[in-house]
Amino acid sequence: MTSPFYIAHATPGRTRIRWAGDSAQKNIVSELATDIANIQGVDGAEPRIMTGSIIIKHDGQEWPTLQSQLTDLLSLQFTAAPPAIRRNGVQSFNDNIDNIDGALRHVNMDFNSFTLVILCALAIVQALRGQVMSSSVSVLWYAFTIASMVRDREAKDRDENMDIPE
Repeated sequence: MTSPFYIAHATPGRTRIRWAGDSAQKNIVSELATDIANIQGVDGAEPRIMTGSIIIKHDGQEWPTLQSQLTDLLSLQFTAAPPAIRRNGVQSFNDNIDNIDGALRHVNMDFNSFTLVILCALAIVQALRGQVMSSSVSVLWYAFTIASMVRDREAKDRDENMDIPE
């Protein structure tokens, strides 16, 4: 069986190869790391199961020579690296919000509920201070808008789930 990998990073004496096959099978890297470490010219091979990669240390041997040995002896197949995902700042920000939302779900809350609570608290603080930062009505309006957006989204999700045949 051939094992697909791509070269994720290479420097003189150190190369990281990453699993390019089915992510459910990436636990094979620990077995392959042991086999790679036994090849002549390899100083060490450290598996990283979470990322599906193997760090190969090869101070005394050039990578192209070692790569051909890996291909011949272990039936490793090297493919081109996948294209880099271009993301803008908004996408990164949304990913971070999703991470926060996931963490809040552990305490039975989601990001929209948390934002609603914070905005209501800010509205109360602003009303008590005499609208120092911004108008308390504006903050309440934002909280109400978020609540109505969530309600609309939940109604849409309910409608979509009713269309699914069982």
